[in-house]
Parts: sequence; structure tokens; C-alpha cells
Amino acid sequence: MTTPAPSWSLERKGIEVVSEAERQGRVGSVFTLWVGANVEFATLTTGALATGLFGLSFWQALLALGIGNLLGAVLMGVLSSYGPRIGLPQLMQSRRAFGSWGNRLPALLNFIGGFSWFAVNTVLGAFALDWLFGFPFALSVAILTLAQGFIAVIGHNLIHAIERYLAWILVAIFLVVSVYGFSHTDFALPAQLKALSSFGGLSGAFILTIAVTFSYLLGWMPYASDYTRYLPSSARSAQVFSLTFWSNFLACLWIEVLGAALATIAPLSVPTDLVTHLLPHLLGVLAMLAVILGTVTANVLNIYSGALSSLALGLRLPRWGAAVVVSCFGLLISLLAGQNYYGNYESFLFLLGYWTAPWVAVVILHLYFSRSSSAGEPSRFRWGFWAWLIGIALSVPFMNQSLYTGPFAASHPGFGDLTYFVSFLVAALVYWFGLRRSAALSASAS
Repeated sequence: MTTPAPSWSLERKGIEVVSEAERQGRVGSVFTLWVGANVEFATLTTGALATGLFGLSFWQALLALGIGNLLGAVLMGVLSSYGPRIGLPQLMQSRRAFGSWGNRLPALLNFIGGFSWFAVNTVLGAFALDWLFGFPFALSVAILTLAQGFIAVIGHNLIHAIERYLAWILVAIFLVVSVYGFSHTDFALPAQLKALSSFGGLSGAFILTIAVTFSYLLGWMPYASDYTRYLPSSARSAQVFSLTFWSNFLACLWIEVLGAALATIAPLSVPTDLVTHLLPHLLGVLAMLAVILGTVTANVLNIYSGALSSLALGLRLPRWGAAVVVSCFGLLISLLAGQNYYGNYESFLFLLGYWTAPWVAVVILHLYFSRSSSAGEPSRFRWGFWAWLIGIALSVPFMNQSLYTGPFAASHPGFGDLTYFVSFLVAALVYWFGLRRSAALSASAS
């Protein structure tokens, strides 16, 4: 293991294996990285959907948010633990399961997800800059893009350093917001029957909340090993899992529950109204600064990992150049995404998870059963690619969101949106069957 390079030095590594001589860093940085990424305003608005849009009571929302975050944090921990073992970005780890060509479609989708998440967070930051300084929306987006893009262009070490310091600033500010927020929350506010009826009743809204919460963490999963691949290969998997699990679970649950609480007393019109209508002016200023800082902590990951995905897709650029490309795409999408924020955000979260859940199922099974995740050049298409497609195809009837409602969801709205869970289970079973069949053929041949 080498002495860590200075945080401000340009990272030269792209998607190649991180050799033992290049390993650096401390396992503890995993915790602050994911706390910094999740203690931010997009997480707050995810929780706000439960009470402010779906119509759950606070206590119903609390239970649903807990279930969704528990499931997501477990999978995040598993994926992250393979970074030190293999030394590859997450999308490169899946090549052995999907094939060299088959892996390009998930890489493309994750590349799109990178700059799309960038836009989701940048819109929130732009609202905060407008509230603080009265900047025009386009100027706010440009300022944020330059700041976030610079950090991601420099690379891995600067990202960890920024997250390490900003995480605790964000925690301190959101603790203050929490004291005011929970002291004003209407804990006795019942479920809103009119809102519930639009989402299949209580059961439908409850499952939708679990799905959206789970989908939020699904968005991070194709990034998980990107930020642990430089750690020494001797790093204990259990420790990496534990730090990843607890940082994601605690940060997301706390901020989402706070969002659900604030939505019982503030309307979901402009996202920043969730805090500016509640806090005294000085604390409102601090909260808006937290929105801006949170935009940075989340988006540097979106740009960096989106750039790695573009390289996995086959883009012939240095890593820093790919980060510039992602930033430019994110800038354009942000300028188009300023209207109808909550409606766009809900649809985006659902669509994101539809491809990610079965991908995660295949990748985890492959990493668990295979010993050749980084060795050699895989064939063009492998069984994981077909298992992934089958998982997506068989889950289409269960889709339930504004852009498309499948036949099962339309006939049984009380089941909410089961797409993630169906696609995950189907892809896992199909891939497991393929592994068993391959093992049987190999045994008979020998």
C-alpha cells in the first residue's frame, strides 16, 4: 500500500484494476462518504413524498421508510464490500456476469442515471441559491455545475476529503432543523383518505413508500465499489459492510423521517418550502446553505461514477474528460427539469429502480459464487445479461407510476408497485438456475 496521494492531485486511474501498490485510504472514510452523500435535501424530499403526496400518517410513513431503508442498506453494504477484494469499479465487476457487450447496456443506463441524478440534486440547489441570493435559475445551475464538476474531475481522493468535512457540517445543520421540525410536527395527523385513494388505498401507498425509499438507495448501488476499490485488499469485508450499511441506513432514515414530519405541516409546492416556512430566518439561511452543500456532496458522486460508467460503455476519454462530459449533460438536464419537481422526481425514482434491482440481484449472486470477477476477457453475452432482461420483462405488469401502469397494478392498486421486488427475485432465480446448469455441465464434461 502506498502513501495516499494529496487530495488535490488529479486522479489518473480510469476503470482498470487498482493494483496492490496503488491501494490507499482508511476504511472509516466509507462512513463519512455515505453520510455526506445522504444527509441532504433530495433525501428529505424522498421522505416528504410519504405524507405529503401519498397521504400516509407520520407513523405509517415511519414504518414504511424503515423497511425500505433496511433492504437498501443491506444490499449497499454487500456490494461495497467487494471493492477492496476486486479493485474494480462496480460496473466493471458486472462484466463477468453480463459479458463484454451485455454489460454495455447497464453501463449506458448508469451513465444516464449519473447525470439525471445530477439534475435532480442541482435543481434543489438552484432553488436554495434563488432563496438566498435571488439568482436566476440558469445562473444557479451553472455555478453549482462548475463547483461539482471541478471536484469530480480531480477525482477519488478529493471526493473523499470533501465528503469527510462536509458530512459533519451537514449533520450539525440538520440536527438543528430536526429539533425545530419534530417540535412542530403534527404527529396526530391522520392518513389523508383523498390522497390514499389515488395510490390504491393504505396498502398501495404504504408499498409505494417502501418502493420509493428502496429506489433511492438503489440509485447508489451501481456506484458502491467505486469508493472502496482503493482500500487495501486486507480490509475486512465485515467492517466495510458494517460502515456502509450503518451510514446509509441511519442517514437516510433520519433525513427521510424528517421530511415526512415536515410534510405534515408544510405544502409540497416548492421543495425548499419544507424548511423555509418553518424555521426562523437565520436558521433558514443555514438550512439553505445545507441544501447547497448537500447538492455538492451527492453530485460529485453522480459525476464521478457516471464518468466511470461511460468508460465502461466504451467512451475513449481519460476519466477526467468523461467527468466533464457528464457535467455538461447534467447541466442541460437541470435546465429542463426545474418545473413540476415532485412529479418528475417520483417518476424518475421509479424508472431508475426498474433496471437497477434485477442488475443488483445478478451482480450479488455472481460475486458470491464466482472466483473470476476480474480475470480474463468475458464472452460478449453471458447468462447474467439474459437473466437481467427476463427479470425486467416479467416485472412490467407490476409497474405502477405516472408514466406507465402495468395490468396487474391497474387491476390490484392495493399492492402498490411491486416491480423492484419481482424483478429482483426473478433475475436472481433465473441467474441461479443458469449457474447450477453451468456447474452441472462442467461436472459432466469432466
